[in-house]
Amino acid sequence: MKEVRIGKYIIGGEPGKNPAWLVGTLFHMGDKALVDEKGVIDKELVEDRISKALETADSYGLVFAVDLVFPTKESVEPILQYMAGYEDLVLFLDSPDPEARAKSYRLAGEIGLRDRVVGNGLYTDSPGYELEAFREADLKNIVLMAFDPRNPAGSMKPVDRLRLLEEKLLPRAGELGDVNILVDAIVIDPASIALSGETIKLVKEKHGYPSGCAPANALGPVSKKKVGVESMISIHGGVSVYLRVMGADFIMYGPVSRIKYIAETVAVADSLLGYSLIQRGVRISRSHPLRKYFKSIQKLFVSTPQ
Repeated sequence: MKEVRIGKYIIGGEPGKNPAWLVGTLFHMGDKALVDEKGVIDKELVEDRISKALETADSYGLVFAVDLVFPTKESVEPILQYMAGYEDLVLFLDSPDPEARAKSYRLAGEIGLRDRVVGNGLYTDSPGYELEAFREADLKNIVLMAFDPRNPAGSMKPVDRLRLLEEKLLPRAGELGDVNILVDAIVIDPASIALSGETIKLVKEKHGYPSGCAPANALGPVSKKKVGVESMISIHGGVSVYLRVMGADFIMYGPVSRIKYIAETVAVADSLLGYSLIQRGVRISRSHPLRKYFKSIQKLFVSTPQ
């Protein structure tokens, strides 16, 4: 299975060897950090959110990255110029507007972010000018979106998504040159998370690409207000663990601040997966959740009278 270096971090490989990536979203619709759609942001709020998310991820041995959602073309420059200052962060460049994505690719190339940004992403219907912008900027990392919005019924099953990847998305990605490929097994609704997990497993087994998805696309309404804090943590955490065990290398969990609800459950899964690999002779890093976090759980067992 393929391992890819993006920025200072490694993603992919056999599940449990490298820490999971938890990708939080900034500047999505309704985000209080976005003052207006031209890219005026609440920098103090952003700084507070990112510092807390980084601290949380680091404490568990996980990797935190940010999915930047540019609401408009006008918002690209002020948002990306500001976020470029977070030199250790991997930034996924995202927008519902392909023109905004294309603009973000060009700017990322101009300001020297080629190695630590990820184009998010390449769709079956992405316009040619978007691919051209990515290629001309000489960016190194792209997410392939394993779903066809023009044929939803025909791109839901894992085998259909694999066929879509092989017949349409990979040939289009070939136009970008030598790039690192990540695959997003797109989530449509809560039940489809099962299909996304199966797709991730299938893609990794057959092609080895680092893969993941965004359960937040379906679980956004699962909030403290609607289901209570205990149920919210259980649902978001349970889904994240399921996806990790199915092989997800990255999990787009929703607003940045929600990392506190899922990080520990993912760290437990990573730790147990990592321990299993150690038994098979696989070496893991000192910063792995098993070494950085889970040893405290093991000590509870050792220090408690049986």
